Amino acid sequence: MCYNYFIMITIIGIGVTSGDITVKAAKIIAKEKNVFLRSAKTAAGRAVANEYPHVIPLDDCFVNAESFDSLANEVCKKISDAAKNGNAVYLTDGAGTDSVSCALMREFPDSEIIYGVSPHRAKGTETSEITLTATDAVRIKPYLDTALPLRILEIDDKYSAGDLKLWLMDYYGDDDVITVYIKGKVLNIPLCELDRLSGYDYSCELYIAPQNTFFKKRYSFADLMRIMQGLTAADGCPWDKAQTHESIRVNMIEEAYEAVDAIDSGDIDAMTEELGDVMLQSVFHCDMGRRFGEFTLSDVISGLCNKLVTRHTHIFGKNKATDAESALGFWEAAKAEEKQYVSTADKLNRLPESFPALLAAQKAYKKLAKANVTLSSEELSSMANITPATERDYGKKLFALSASASNNNVDAEVALNAFVAEIKKTFEKAEKNGNTADFLRKL
Repeated sequence: MCYNYFIMITIIGIGVTSGDITVKAAKIIAKEKNVFLRSAKTAAGRAVANEYPHVIPLDDCFVNAESFDSLANEVCKKISDAAKNGNAVYLTDGAGTDSVSCALMREFPDSEIIYGVSPHRAKGTETSEITLTATDAVRIKPYLDTALPLRILEIDDKYSAGDLKLWLMDYYGDDDVITVYIKGKVLNIPLCELDRLSGYDYSCELYIAPQNTFFKKRYSFADLMRIMQGLTAADGCPWDKAQTHESIRVNMIEEAYEAVDAIDSGDIDAMTEELGDVMLQSVFHCDMGRRFGEFTLSDVISGLCNKLVTRHTHIFGKNKATDAESALGFWEAAKAEEKQYVSTADKLNRLPESFPALLAAQKAYKKLAKANVTLSSEELSSMANITPATERDYGKKLFALSASASNNNVDAEVALNAFVAEIKKTFEKAEKNGNTADFLRKL
């Protein structure tokens, strides 16, 4: 929606109860004709509505709105239309910084805010606290650091409370105690009961105290980094402090293989554990980078996010992908431009030397195929059927087999691993039955 950005809007915080309005705010409310009140049902709102009969309550907008966006659009339109005939004023409880105020400030950047008394009643304001409206919390779902105090405002119905509870349970334990201000009462309840109260309205808010401990029911990424930094601090773990990028290099390979094994087995519990171990390796290297003055976690995350944005040109750019294949094509084109590949040989030479041999063979063949350097199925079959006499012959035979697998959309690494797994499984049975002599011939 587009508005006239020369329209002047005044946003006023009317505080918590009667008598909280500043002298400046009272003069504006009395003087202006187009004055809108977020709600006449709160203590501060009732006081304003009783003292200034010309004020227009917006309770119906909030009750009937289907979403935050539709609510913001409706309120902005009402105020914009009214302001065509003079200045318009929006009154809201508390300091004047609710979610609709933020929307108005975005639409009318020249607006003025006259701050009022803060509505923080669940607990006194603390420094560094995270403060969100319930609407923004469930819409944005920001990642939290539970070492900071958290305050959520404007929990106006049980559905909003339910959405909040589900989001918060990713960061806090079900039974962690939270403080809720509702209907003039301050309640200390377990998080799991957040949506089981009665009397939700605009004034309802919650507060969760900071969790400054290493022993929690739920942990965040910030906790992981603090734990890692604690392990490598001056008084930390002697083994962790002694490691270098090179000394734990093999751990990255081992953990990655164990994660793949968990994925292949379909074991969700194992996946959860092994993916955590892979993450630990990345975090460990990031912590070393910080301590050694090489790079930081922010450098790593920034590089990754930049890569995701710049290579998904069909999402964040002008290209349009119709299927997975075309999406991959755009990704590879963006990657080639970023890496400044000048030839197919350049692409081949940049394949990591630490790749498993079959994976490297398939990667190399795919890059050759994209340059129209291929072999027919018959030629690959002939190459694979040679009788090897030298190490090079074995390499040639294995390359032909992996290339043939690639032509048939088979992952050679996965196929060989699966066959080895079959050997393990069936040999155990053959050994128990005493039939191992012809075991391999019967595979």
